[in-house]
Amino acid sequence: MQTTTAADAILQNYYLPVVREMVNKRAILLFGYSPSELDAGAGKANAIKGETMDYRGISRDADQVQFAGRQWVIALHTTRNESGTARAEGGTLPAAGQQGWADLIDTIKKLYKQIQITGFSLEVSERSIGSYVRLLEAETTGAVNDLRKDMNRQAYGDQTGALAQITADGANTFTVDNLQYMRVGMQIDVVNASTDAVLGSDRTVTAINTTTRVVTYNGADLTVVAGTHVPVVQGNWKLEMNGLKKITRSDLSQNYTLHGINSSTPGNEYWKASQVDGLNAVFDEDKGQLLMDNLGALGWDTEMILTTRGVRRRYVNTLKAGKRFNDNQATYLHGGFRYIDYNGVPLLFDDDCPKQHMFFIRPDDFLWINLNGNDFRWMQRDGAILRKVENPDLDAYKATLYKYSDLGVTRRGSQGVMYNLADDIP
Repeated sequence: MQTTTAADAILQNYYLPVVREMVNKRAILLFGYSPSELDAGAGKANAIKGETMDYRGISRDADQVQFAGRQWVIALHTTRNESGTARAEGGTLPAAGQQGWADLIDTIKKLYKQIQITGFSLEVSERSIGSYVRLLEAETTGAVNDLRKDMNRQAYGDQTGALAQITADGANTFTVDNLQYMRVGMQIDVVNASTDAVLGSDRTVTAINTTTRVVTYNGADLTVVAGTHVPVVQGNWKLEMNGLKKITRSDLSQNYTLHGINSSTPGNEYWKASQVDGLNAVFDEDKGQLLMDNLGALGWDTEMILTTRGVRRRYVNTLKAGKRFNDNQATYLHGGFRYIDYNGVPLLFDDDCPKQHMFFIRPDDFLWINLNGNDFRWMQRDGAILRKVENPDLDAYKATLYKYSDLGVTRRGSQGVMYNLADDIP
């Protein structure tokens, strides 16, 4: 009797028509123009055709600045004429005063993602009978999504690139305070955060224990010091974009200076964001409203709140307990992201938002500084996007995706943050 087991050698595999995505592409700070783009993750940019992909960040209201030259500069009006205004009849007139001015100055960041593919895989995957997906299209689309996703992480950070804080050393392992940004397969450096010295370069994360938060890496063992060394994406240390932690945590000495202005210098108080320590408690409505009131008293109302799933969930649970919220009361931001309303302000979560943080921001005050437009591009100045690798004996080709961009802010004092909130720590 014939069976499928006996006839296995002549049976074909049947592939369903859609790739099931296992990778998180959600990126609120870099969402684009349409719900369809959001659903797809980021759209496509194919290296064969040299296609580019447009994008916007923070919101559609964020300013776009086209960069040229050595650095970008924006002038600020910082202080009023503070001279006297009232005098007695016949009295001496007030001394002359003056307006105060300052320049925001910063450089643009250089962001890349490379792919490499063999010539054989290029040809065989172009035949529909030979492959499930065209490998080049999959690699190029994936590169766009991956660079975009990493930029979203950077746009929440402090510009150093630190992925976590190391809490303990081990044999070819280290323990971290949280695993939010750590993944198996990542290429990382281990850097001394105090001296910028690289302790170990281009190591691959080979395993992660999600219970103990122990990260295993390849290569020779490193003697890491808790509180001193940090893991960072390979080559990224202090080369990443400005992020919300850099912008809002102006209470931290490493963040005093942003766009060339030191917020700790007397007279520069206008360049300080507002911070509230959450004391590891659930987000408190009164503290949140006080922070918003403090920002509003400066003349700038909060327009958007960004946080994590865990912080948002704990807050929603307090509302449900008071019978003040149900899931039907959530609504949608333009572009398709669902949010709840906090005192008239959209409160959203993003998986790249740093744990225990809640950012109170005004998207109108942010700007993307870009070179050559808003898009991601493929290098082709030598006339070829797909370039044969340097080794003449290899049947392989490379392509390089790039984006010259940075995140800036024109009013730091109108932004706020609550930190050390109760949250889910992976």
